[in-house]
Amino acid sequence: MNENLDFEMEIFQNEVMLEFKGILKPQQLSAVRERLFSSVEGTNKIYFVVLERVKFRDKNYLGMFLELLNFVKGKDSELVIIFHNETNREFFSPFYHIFKIYDSKDSYRKDSDFWKKLKATGITYNKSTGIRLAPGIALVFLFLLAGWLLTLFSIISSQDKDIRQREEILRDLQNNYTRSVHALEELKSSIAPLKSMGFDIDTTENPVGVVSDWNEFLKEKEKEGK
Repeated sequence: MNENLDFEMEIFQNEVMLEFKGILKPQQLSAVRERLFSSVEGTNKIYFVVLERVKFRDKNYLGMFLELLNFVKGKDSELVIIFHNETNREFFSPFYHIFKIYDSKDSYRKDSDFWKKLKATGITYNKSTGIRLAPGIALVFLFLLAGWLLTLFSIISSQDKDIRQREEILRDLQNNYTRSVHALEELKSSIAPLKSMGFDIDTTENPVGVVSDWNEFLKEKEKEGK
């Protein structure tokens, strides 16, 4: 790292690039501050401060950049800080969500173009406030959300009704099975005396429950003998 501090400034229409190279020492704070603030002129501009080849030796520079950010915003302009090394990332970490920090100007432009397209549809984003929707867009999203919820409730209601119907059918089957078992047991108990008397009885000839006791069975046999 170069011990000497170098400064370059380039202007492209509404863009201003300010690049520092070297070590930012405590005794240089006032000079750096003067150089940065004096470079902010006019309104509706983008100020790129390139710090990729800079090493900070004083945390007071962080407060200076916060002042610069407010000063630039007062000019209806943007402050974009450019670097991608981990040392500077740690230096700006306490206020990383406040600054616009990018790896390069190209990455900023890609991100900016994306949010500009969203803004054209009524969606805006800010690191401090998050995503905001225009009233019209918010209303559309509200209707979409309401429609989605109604559809979800309708599906749940339909599934619940189907489940209840299946449970009712299952209960009926279980009740029919219980009644059939009970009727079979009664039939077996009613024909037991007949079997003991030597009658050959096939219970498969008649449905379960047709003959309820042995008296009825004898009457049926009498009809068959006539």
